[in-house]
Amino acid sequence: MAAMRATTEAIHRTYAGEVDESGKNLGIGDVGIDQHFGWVMANYTVPRLADLTDRDIALFFGRIWMDDGEDFHIGRRHIRDERNDPLVLDWRAPLSEQYYRASAHDRKDVAKRRRFGFQGARITGFEDENLLLGEEVASDILTAEIERPRTGPMRDIVATIQPEQDELIRREAAANLCVQGAPGTGKTAVGLHRAAWLLYNYTEKLDKAGVLVVGPNEGFLSYISGVLPTLGESSVWQVTVQQLTGAHTATATDTHEAALVKHDARMALVCERAVWGHVGTAADGGITPDEGLLIADGGWRWRLGLRYLDEAVTNARKHTRTYTAGRKAVEDAIVQGARRQAEIRSGHSPDGKWATKLKRAPAVQAFLDAVWPKLNTKTVMKKLYGDAAFRADATRGILTEDEAALLAGKPAKPTAGDLLISDEIESHMKLREPSESFGHIVIDEAQDLSPMQCRVIARRSGKGSVTVLGDLAQGTTPWAATSWADQMRHLGKDQVEHTELTTGFRVPAVIIELANRVLPHLGVDVAPARSIRSDGSLDRIETTDLEAGVREAVEKALAEEGLVGVIAADDRADSLRPMLEGTDRVELVAASLAKGLEYDHVIVVEPAEIIEAPATGGATIEGVGLRHLYVALTRAVSRLTVVHARALPHEMEA
Repeated sequence: MAAMRATTEAIHRTYAGEVDESGKNLGIGDVGIDQHFGWVMANYTVPRLADLTDRDIALFFGRIWMDDGEDFHIGRRHIRDERNDPLVLDWRAPLSEQYYRASAHDRKDVAKRRRFGFQGARITGFEDENLLLGEEVASDILTAEIERPRTGPMRDIVATIQPEQDELIRREAAANLCVQGAPGTGKTAVGLHRAAWLLYNYTEKLDKAGVLVVGPNEGFLSYISGVLPTLGESSVWQVTVQQLTGAHTATATDTHEAALVKHDARMALVCERAVWGHVGTAADGGITPDEGLLIADGGWRWRLGLRYLDEAVTNARKHTRTYTAGRKAVEDAIVQGARRQAEIRSGHSPDGKWATKLKRAPAVQAFLDAVWPKLNTKTVMKKLYGDAAFRADATRGILTEDEAALLAGKPAKPTAGDLLISDEIESHMKLREPSESFGHIVIDEAQDLSPMQCRVIARRSGKGSVTVLGDLAQGTTPWAATSWADQMRHLGKDQVEHTELTTGFRVPAVIIELANRVLPHLGVDVAPARSIRSDGSLDRIETTDLEAGVREAVEKALAEEGLVGVIAADDRADSLRPMLEGTDRVELVAASLAKGLEYDHVIVVEPAEIIEAPATGGATIEGVGLRHLYVALTRAVSRLTVVHARALPHEMEA
């Protein structure tokens, strides 16, 4: 790798130097370098050098010997020898698939497989499987890597990818995947590694179209931020759903009831009607069967009939995707009708200047303004929120009167829900720029998206594909999905491959068994998780003084290696913060923000309070608190302690 870096540095120096020199000291007749090519080559080497930087990470973690006698190391990046032959294969290369999926029952031309153990970049051991002899060994190295303590952000899992995970990661780029994953099944890792695999195998397509990762909150993005760069991919844009929808710029807050309406799928129909309801008929433009539309053109007069104009409006409504394009289509139809008459009378076809002049004719503009008036998003929003009669027309048969009344007001200070509605209206006004769409979008914790949030993401997907990850049992928003089929429909994808991951690698069985007691009370149809891990511990501290109980639990947890997470109801977390500030290796997390995070040791504080805690906006939503508790119970990858002063909820009892 040092040799590869030296070569890359030499290329960078050569082309960067040539670009700097460019046209300097050229004599008459001298030919300079291709500046554009030199600039491209110099810039290409910058991320390449960053990728080849020596880090405290093993350059390989596996090795396979093939039936034909060849052998390859498998690692996080491709490394070649002095003859340019592959010394280490990138884990994303097609041949690496055989490392992950070969078994004694289906060897895939692999004779022997070796797994290496590392501490940082230092090798600590290795294990061999002779598949020719039918060996399938329970890997201690694999188990140790899975159970390694959590310190800092999420790590990649290239050394521990399981066959069922590898199959999902390597699905073709056009496939839309929906992965329902129980806690600890590695669904987030699957999504991130799939993004890296797609960028490696579909470079030309996705370098241009881009890959986007959408997460639920800033804490989650911070936790996963280092995974893709470790895998050599730094070009992926990672955003929260709030940033993607513009909610982070909202300057006002909806009531709980108003937010429910604005996030509802029915609002898409209201927005459609609010825009397209402005389209009228030729009669609305004052056209009668006897008169038609009379257009003055110098000394000429052109007349278009009622039937022709109605057909022009109907065709524009039928064949154009946006309101703005529809008005232009009607305008073009008027010009075309007049052009035909001009060709018949004069014997030649008028030019473009004539067409432009005709479009500006007062009769044409007056007709268009009556039948297909000019609009913009701001105008439609203002009418929907401020004009009671217009709002009644737009919502009739879609929303109840009480629901429609929740839209009344001044959108000058928009809420997050207002921005969703604005984006929906804008989509009817004009097409998005191609640069605003992505070739592939990975959406994590997708069960928490509202239908209107899904539609915003769908418009950024365009003709690209998506990988949707989540767990219906962990849905904690007021509009959380209860069906993946419905959620994928809101995301604009009809052809979808659904799969369910139930085998847990991160959370020990003793902890999963406790969480599975809560699962039947969550009202979703998902299979309970099972864990391959027999280690881990579950402890319970019953106390009359919660702060003292938490302090005791933290002291015990810090006696062990790893990161400690204290999860409590939001208000309780605020009261505990002064006590825990500055404590080494301890993070205090509100239960509403714990989703997607992992800790070696988790301390869940007063489960009854987590169940009863109100959601954002002060409303208590049935079932959401219980799902917050389910999430909290499944954040531990080694040890779980439940601290409580009140009786434990009956849902946690066996």
